[in-house]
Amino acid sequence: MKPLSQHWKNRIAEALETQCEQNDIDFKEDLSENNTRLKEHINALAHCTGGGALVFGVNARFQKSDRNLNSEEIIARISNLAHDTQEPPLGVEVHQISTNLGKLLCLHILPPKTRPVFIKDKSPFGGQACFKRTGSQTVAITVEEIRNLLATTQMVSFDEGTVEGGTLTDLDFQRLEKSINGFNSELGDSKQNRAALIDSGVLAQTASTSNITIAGWLMFAKNPQSLRPFKNAFIEFQQFRGTTRNEPLKKTEIRGSLPEQIEIAIDLLMQHMWVLPTIVGVKRQENPSYDRPILREIITNALVHRDYSKMHLPVKIALFTDRLELENPGSLMPGLTELNLIHKRSWRNPLVAERLKAYGFGEMDGQGIDRLFAATHKIHLPAPIFSATDDSVKVTLSGPKKFEDYSPQEKRLTVIVTLILADKIDNESLRHAFNIDLQTAGTLIKSMAAEEIIEPVGKSRKYAQYKLTKQYQEKIFQ
Repeated sequence: MKPLSQHWKNRIAEALETQCEQNDIDFKEDLSENNTRLKEHINALAHCTGGGALVFGVNARFQKSDRNLNSEEIIARISNLAHDTQEPPLGVEVHQISTNLGKLLCLHILPPKTRPVFIKDKSPFGGQACFKRTGSQTVAITVEEIRNLLATTQMVSFDEGTVEGGTLTDLDFQRLEKSINGFNSELGDSKQNRAALIDSGVLAQTASTSNITIAGWLMFAKNPQSLRPFKNAFIEFQQFRGTTRNEPLKKTEIRGSLPEQIEIAIDLLMQHMWVLPTIVGVKRQENPSYDRPILREIITNALVHRDYSKMHLPVKIALFTDRLELENPGSLMPGLTELNLIHKRSWRNPLVAERLKAYGFGEMDGQGIDRLFAATHKIHLPAPIFSATDDSVKVTLSGPKKFEDYSPQEKRLTVIVTLILADKIDNESLRHAFNIDLQTAGTLIKSMAAEEIIEPVGKSRKYAQYKLTKQYQEKIFQ
């Protein structure tokens, strides 16, 4: 069995059970004679994060097709169209997937090394040259979206660019030894150490020399802000007396390397973090509402996703009496929305992410936001709220509060997150998530159903369960 076949088996089973095409799965009853449309479907699936799948043998009613599939012809035609009509050429992986409908033919359109992918016989900016999946539909990508993809998804990310003016002696050799395989601080500027730094992306090798990368400088320079382009590559920490910015208490600029900034920011927040009372045995204990691992996750996430081309703007942390806000320069990556980032991932600075992982800050497995939502769910706090503008992304973590003080947005998002974590909800699960009584949970369910965010599963009233509506599934999983 190929490594990805189990992944597609699970994804296809989910789609068949819900009778809803997923963003990265396109069901087909048989092979169409319309090569133009097939090229568009292939192109759209290539723009999904991990590629997408054409699945043959399922009709429009999500039933087994009664047609006899010619698997060899399907494989040959799709493989040829993927390789010959797309730029860059695309690969195809074949899986025979066993489902409750029997065996289905799954053709995984492999993700390309670079995006966007163009259909060769179309003008790149003339329209209809690139496609994407929106729910169960294949639609053309706009010219503006194509330009965004070209600007943000090239082979070399911004953090792989090089620094002018920095030398190897400006780097902290002890810190390098801690996280770079093969680096020995006692060997100094040696051939062995330079090779290790090139392998890890701290140095970029050209034909005649090697230069420190932006990621390497931010991670390992003794004083990253000493070079003019990096003078504002710090975290601005502010604390306020109330719920507005009218009464500032303190303002601190957290400087140094990225690992140093993360640790200092965590220490500052822990000094002022709200506490939650818990009972251990017969004793009452007060624990911080957000512990160090949660704070490390959210601060690291901000530093990994900030737009370092906007180096004049710092990451901002603001602590109010009722909430914590973290704001980083740079809009959401193309394809991400304030809802689907709960499920979808896209690294802006993959080299920074890799080096922070090696240093011990987070898993960098694309599940950091999931862990954040799970953590707030566990301690009965409102789900974090992400908000984005053209210039920045902000996440807001609520302080401890009673259910009646939740905003409508906090109630809505917390129910959605509960559903993502548990697949289905009922009155009991909402009572646990919010620490509320049976009647209040029932009222919340009715309001969410009226807003067409959730819908009942089955017909039982006494043991009613609910799931996300198709509309919201598409918003989150698109």
